Amino acid sequence: MSDFDFFIDFFNNLPLFLSLMAAMTLMLYLSIKRVAPAGYLDPIHFYWTFTFGSAYGVILGLFFLGEIDLELVSMITLFGLIFILSFRFFASRPKIRFRSFFERLLIPQGEGKIEFTVVLIVYLLILVLVVAFVGVGMFAETNRFEQNRGFGPLVRVADALRLFVVAYVSLMVVKRYRRKNRFTLDTVALSILLILLIVIGSVVNGAKFALLEAIYAVVVASAIFTSKPRFRLWLALSVFASALAFAMLVLSANLNNDASTKGAEATYMEGNSLVVERLVLRILANADKYYFSLPNHVIDKLKTDNVVVAFVTPFVGIGKMSSLVGYDVSEYSIGRQTLMYFYPDNDVAGGPTSHFDLFAYKYFGWFGGPLFVLAISFLLSSIMFLTKCGQGKVFYSSLAAALWLRSQAVILEPTVGFSYVFDIFLLFFILKIVCACFRGRPASP
Repeated sequence: MSDFDFFIDFFNNLPLFLSLMAAMTLMLYLSIKRVAPAGYLDPIHFYWTFTFGSAYGVILGLFFLGEIDLELVSMITLFGLIFILSFRFFASRPKIRFRSFFERLLIPQGEGKIEFTVVLIVYLLILVLVVAFVGVGMFAETNRFEQNRGFGPLVRVADALRLFVVAYVSLMVVKRYRRKNRFTLDTVALSILLILLIVIGSVVNGAKFALLEAIYAVVVASAIFTSKPRFRLWLALSVFASALAFAMLVLSANLNNDASTKGAEATYMEGNSLVVERLVLRILANADKYYFSLPNHVIDKLKTDNVVVAFVTPFVGIGKMSSLVGYDVSEYSIGRQTLMYFYPDNDVAGGPTSHFDLFAYKYFGWFGGPLFVLAISFLLSSIMFLTKCGQGKVFYSSLAAALWLRSQAVILEPTVGFSYVFDIFLLFFILKIVCACFRGRPASP
């Protein structure tokens, strides 16, 4: 089913789809509510509750309209249930060894002020390089993936460090405020620095989720540091309003930079601005890989790459891996294949993600797929356990928050998500070794 056909179905059956999307979002919220580290402001509610809730609602809507058969709906349901039930099971089992591994490899002695200074300097240098040689993601002429061609590793490092830097500065603000129980001059200065880091980093990144991701880093780090994950309703509403405003600002900038959309009007939502329509369509894009691949069993017609190549590619880059194996590895992305099936002439980078269920089904089938889903839920639950152990530790809380945020990409694009987790471990392991040598003593084993 092309996106045009889906949009026609969606807007012609709006009450059906909206009610199912709302019901599934509520169900997924309740499924994760008690284990989310930062309560209702935890990022898992964006990735699991909102993204998958809206997508599952679309799948059910298409099933009721007869566009998707029972076999594939059963597969999606089975893999989703395995994920959430195993995640809740693993989340109730402490991962002491994983915590020890995390601390021994990545966490320095004390507050890690030298390490933070190094990270901040490196991050700011990379930011300057990205702006100079790549450009500002928010003002990309096509999309940020196309703009970042050739500079992917640099941008990825900047994204990983950005969240840690924002989390660490936010905890410096929290720590100083709690010490005096009021805003002092240095607290205000740090708060201004924090706001600048969030805004500039989000604009350079260019993703519609970038601002919300930075705010999540602040919230999660604060929840870990204070061990009080409850936040007032006004804060949640403020976060939502800020993220929505930034997303619309990015969309508006993208549309202004795209010559094909200048002067264009809304197609499916007459009477509304093009920005509002594109925002709605962007939410529906949570389900694009499903409405592309599930109707007419398109998913069974897609190709798979060697599984080792699929997992190694995000580490070395698409261009490098393609040159090593002698073919374009990007053609084997499950999500992108669903787009190319209907639009074979599309040559712009990016496209739908491959969601853990579609990836598991294509690469491992009905029998191996559940085992792969179990591995993902175990990894996420292990990382989540770290968020329960950082009370009063600035460096630990900041790094655990960044790792928790980056790791959740495994349910959207498993191979990329695993590489994000590896990035954090590699960068901060190197950081610990280098700073330990600078101090004149070896890092703890």
